[in-house]
Amino acid sequence: MRQSALLLSGTLVLTACVAESQRARPVEPGPARAPDRSQETLREIDRQRRWTADALAARPPADELEAVRDGDADAISDTRKRLRRLLTAVERTTWIRETVPEVLRGSANPDPLVAAFDGAGRDRNEALAAADATARSLAGSRSRNAISLEELKRALQAARAALESEQRLAANLGRAARTGPGQDPLQRLATVPMPPQPPFVDATGRYLAAHPGEDRAMDSWPPQLAEERSAIRAAAANLPLPEPEPADGGMGEPAAGMDDQEAEPIIPGPDAGMPDAGAVAAADAGKAAGPGGAGGAVQVSGDLKRLLSRRGPPLSIAQRSDGLTAFRYREERPCGVDRCTVTVDYLFDSQGRLMRSEVVKP
Repeated sequence: MRQSALLLSGTLVLTACVAESQRARPVEPGPARAPDRSQETLREIDRQRRWTADALAARPPADELEAVRDGDADAISDTRKRLRRLLTAVERTTWIRETVPEVLRGSANPDPLVAAFDGAGRDRNEALAAADATARSLAGSRSRNAISLEELKRALQAARAALESEQRLAANLGRAARTGPGQDPLQRLATVPMPPQPPFVDATGRYLAAHPGEDRAMDSWPPQLAEERSAIRAAAANLPLPEPEPADGGMGEPAAGMDDQEAEPIIPGPDAGMPDAGAVAAADAGKAAGPGGAGGAVQVSGDLKRLLSRRGPPLSIAQRSDGLTAFRYREERPCGVDRCTVTVDYLFDSQGRLMRSEVVKP
């Protein structure tokens, strides 16, 4: 009996010591739970979506775009601002779609994030379509300075960034969605198709058609826009040079070389000098020579016809060894942050097609 009492007393003392030791020992931290940043992120997403909605609501209406095409200076100024807002909306909605997957798994309430992700995809395509239509109107304006090549490059970069972002999402969401019991929240996210026609390619092609020779500025664009450069040059090649409004309001005599007769006048080669009245008479006399006649004759049709109508007589006409005829003009072109007056040779083949332009080095 006494031995049992001693054994019980020893057991109680040992239990008390173990309990005291456990109370004195600090609790070892377990695996840290990732902080739920989704609510803070969702508030920022809501701000970005409200800003995007305002930009979409302020897109240029149809009558403003028509005024832009007619060359109205006030409409052009307002529309350029609206274009910048639409491009920023594209960038903001791209940010939303990239951010949601980063916080979705740690969110206690994923539904608003999924809805924001889907809504941003719709808003981005809508902003791209509105910005593309706006850029086309600016590039097709009668005012040749309604938009710059630098602005079009920024638009192309925004569209390219959106495309690459959506491609990354398509590749990453499938890999990131874990399999197992329960649905991974990432499996609720879906990518959206981008517009079938690349935005801003047609607008930039229109700009180049109205500014022959400025295509060389695209050579310094980043490699990410290589596909766009090729598509733009192809689009520009299929567009005619813009027809200018007659200086006399359409009431005077037609300009030399602009008649609609089937047999176009021929401008002789380098010995002809300036195409003034005497040169026009010489051109009329040389019609029978045809485009392959002596002296490197070139037919006034197509691109050359439009250039002469828009720009008037060139400084000089010269025959090149490669068979092309150079028409030389002085014009302003971008140089750094300013614009400089340079000499440019426009090179045409014997059929009056513009092959390229070259800046003449001083």
